[in-house]
Amino acid sequence: MSAIWGTISFNNTISEDADSIMRSYYISNCKIDRSSFLMQSNFYFGCGIQHITQEAYDEILPVFDANHKLCFTADCLLDNRDELLELLSETRTSLPDGKLMLSAYLRWGIDCIKYFRGLFSFAVYDIEKNTIYLATDQVSSRCLYYYWSKEELTFSTLLMPLRLLHRNISYNQLYLKDFLTAPGLMPSIVSKETPFEQVFKLNPGTYLEITSKGIREVEYWTPSMPLTNCDCSSPEEYGTYFRALYESCIQDALRTDKNIGIALSSGLDSSSVGAIAANFLQKKNKKLYTYTYVPYEPVAQDKDKNKIHNEEEDVMKIVSMYPNMVPLFLNNDGKNCFYGITFGIDIMEIPYKAFGNLPSLFEIYDKASINSCKVVLSGQMGNSTVSSGYIEDILYDLYTKRKYLSFLKYLNSYCKTTKKSRKHAFKEFVRYFHNSKKMYSDNNFNYVPDNPFLKDTICDDYPIRERYASGDLSLYKGSLPVPRHLYLKQLGLKTPYTYIGEFETKAGLHYGLVLRDPTKDMRILSFCYHLPYHLFAYGGTPRWLIRSQSKDILPDDLRNNWLRYGIQNSDYHTRLIRDWDRLYPLLKESLYSSKILPYMNEEAVSDFFNNTKSALSAKNELDLKYLMIVHVLNSFLNLPKCIV
Repeated sequence: MSAIWGTISFNNTISEDADSIMRSYYISNCKIDRSSFLMQSNFYFGCGIQHITQEAYDEILPVFDANHKLCFTADCLLDNRDELLELLSETRTSLPDGKLMLSAYLRWGIDCIKYFRGLFSFAVYDIEKNTIYLATDQVSSRCLYYYWSKEELTFSTLLMPLRLLHRNISYNQLYLKDFLTAPGLMPSIVSKETPFEQVFKLNPGTYLEITSKGIREVEYWTPSMPLTNCDCSSPEEYGTYFRALYESCIQDALRTDKNIGIALSSGLDSSSVGAIAANFLQKKNKKLYTYTYVPYEPVAQDKDKNKIHNEEEDVMKIVSMYPNMVPLFLNNDGKNCFYGITFGIDIMEIPYKAFGNLPSLFEIYDKASINSCKVVLSGQMGNSTVSSGYIEDILYDLYTKRKYLSFLKYLNSYCKTTKKSRKHAFKEFVRYFHNSKKMYSDNNFNYVPDNPFLKDTICDDYPIRERYASGDLSLYKGSLPVPRHLYLKQLGLKTPYTYIGEFETKAGLHYGLVLRDPTKDMRILSFCYHLPYHLFAYGGTPRWLIRSQSKDILPDDLRNNWLRYGIQNSDYHTRLIRDWDRLYPLLKESLYSSKILPYMNEEAVSDFFNNTKSALSAKNELDLKYLMIVHVLNSFLNLPKCIV
């Protein structure tokens, strides 16, 4: 993998500071093995290379091709090298990925992007046409930012080099309000926007054609494109096809000459990825290092016994099945997440809401790097793909499509296994579905942000409906079941992919490794898009796809426990309670800062601090979460002036 950067002037010479600013930032802030650059009067290209694969040691990027009068650089880890080598009639099987991509570009032009599969972003400057192409992979696994004016284009894998080179760029106020008002963990609404005006990121499955006259965006892939080589007609055939495809995606993700790790929980997603990966690695006498978060502070017993706060015991059930798994259990040495926020912003370069989870993930990547892991696996997106199939979603889809016989059959089977009253469940589901249909049909409700500490007038000068209309996220209130048409829409949403890609790219560059999630492989997304929806919970079995195809690789008591749910980082709030006497004045100072106060309901904030002055309790968890989100934004806005 790599980091890439560059600047091209359409009319004038480029700044002599470009290399000293951009390359210096990457060398200082990323764990890269070597870097190089090319500079001429009107363009500058750079690349910082990480030695993830054996071929990467011979990678030479950027490249200036004098015969074709173009400059090329890439951040890439291809999964279909053999296929490309055959298509290009290339006999040099050890050809580095970047060189292989350039050969494809010289053969097919920008249409070459349709032949690539894996993780990548790249830039091409056609000097004769005075045209630049910027592109990223199908799911935007490798983020790429750009700043454009009629005189100049600057691109960069990381965000801050653009800010250092163009110091006149101001904050994007609409993005900041998106962050504060959007529900859930998403920090933004419009997929290509960033916290800074005039700085954008590439959408998944797209490339840009850029000239002094403007930018043309071309979408070359979506999950809805026809699924090839799948002629399944029965549930059993779909299941068998899925298992083979899943194994292929996981095997492709194991490409490195160093060690491999995985962020492992006892859930179906990461555990199935880990089990299949361990089998492949065992054949090569290689280990799989597993990293699992466990609570440091005792967590109060949950009233719902199906919620598992400490997954160590269940993870060990999985590890015991695979002799080449090396388990490590981490707890971040008991540190609370408050003190990790500045560090998280340094890596992410944007405000974020997952403040409770990121410190434990960073610890996993740090330990993996120490163990010489160059690839760290996960199953982060599995809930939307391989283990999709909440029973209420499938039942709602059957109910609204008036497939009542299937609805009753699935409901009966589900209740029988979970030992629930069929009569009671029927009444509850029908009532829930009836209310959900009303909510979906009501597009005129007045949206009120979930965060109770924001000013009531925060949306007065903020076009929230227009923002959602120009983005791709749905504006619904409450938790609603997901019918098929909305599931398909969710698979195609751009905003989650660009955000996940930012996280994976930046964390990987910081720790000197690459993050791979086979559950969001483009082939898995396409398969799930075209899978008959009812098969996600076939016969009333939630998450049927992964459950039916993991009988031989996962413990039965984990695979067959339909109601079990692991709670990650469950003691984050307990740690904050423990350290509240020290955190109280710091958080209070942050939330009364001049940069954040214009957004805040001062009376509500004051009431919170007056009520928690002596101590914080478990009852305050939700309120504290909302205030911590605002604190993250304030910390972002107060980055050192030398950077921002």
